[in-house]
Amino acid sequence: MRLSYVAPFSRPEHRAQATAHAERAEALGYEAVWMPEAFGSDAFTLLGLIAGRTRRLRLATGIVNVYSRTPALLAQSFATLDEISGGRAIAGLGTSGPIVIRDWHAMAYDKPLTRTRETVEILRLALAGERVDYEGDCFTMQGFRLLIRPVQRTLPIYLATLKPRAVRQTGAIADGWLPTHVSLRNLEAVRAPLVAGAEAAGRPAGDVDMAVMTLAVADADGEAARALCREHLAYYIGGMGSFYSELMTGYGYGVEADAIVAAWRADRRGEAAALVTDEMLADLVIAGNPAECRAAIEERQAAGISHIVAFPPHGADGAQVAVTLDALAPAISS
Repeated sequence: MRLSYVAPFSRPEHRAQATAHAERAEALGYEAVWMPEAFGSDAFTLLGLIAGRTRRLRLATGIVNVYSRTPALLAQSFATLDEISGGRAIAGLGTSGPIVIRDWHAMAYDKPLTRTRETVEILRLALAGERVDYEGDCFTMQGFRLLIRPVQRTLPIYLATLKPRAVRQTGAIADGWLPTHVSLRNLEAVRAPLVAGAEAAGRPAGDVDMAVMTLAVADADGEAARALCREHLAYYIGGMGSFYSELMTGYGYGVEADAIVAAWRADRRGEAAALVTDEMLADLVIAGNPAECRAAIEERQAAGISHIVAFPPHGADGAQVAVTLDALAPAISS
């Protein structure tokens, strides 16, 4: 099992402990740290800090959106991160959602599939040292060549996508896929658009690394760990637009998702969290005491998942993150 982790980012203590967690993860054998970016801290500054304190750990944006930075600036940032880290950068990209792009970045959320594809194409040109003469529906560029070259000959590009058309495109153009809140019982259906997109592009589906972002928290008090995941899922299903409630409905949790959304909109947050069922937790997350978490990883490995990106829920404190990293680490050698 390949294990990576998402750096906690929602609290000041998380950012203060970012390098300590990275050093711990590197010592335990984790493959990569994925640094999120929402509307708080930015990803590249913290990854640059971690780059100076680690030697082997891959450094990934998990994710930055394709709207708030131009493809040229993304190329500059990834090339710089790759250079200062000795060739450890991974580009994790996504579209975010209409609320963040429109209401925070003050940009129109238009043509997400086209914008993603063109960004990937431009990044590949720029990072390869090619002159970027490009004309697309979203971007027209000419006359420039990136002055800095990444250490890696091919810097990996992962896409975080949810809807079938976007997942099919991911299978066609990306090095990796970052699905989130993956349903274990629906795994074959979840993967189907990725496989279809890869095969349509004439490439083996196995060439696209499926790095499954999975809520994960270990605590001696297993119920406390599960409570954190209920809160996190309720926030995404009820408060992050319609994407995640639609995802849950597709998994067969439509009744639960509708109830969570209704409770959240009525500002009954505790009730919304309580509506996340035990069945949903078993299907979607890795949570409980350390032994329960290792059993959950084994179940996913048996189902055919080979790369898990452990995502601590937003409410997890630094001690819980450290315990989780320790608890999951034995799976790396399995």
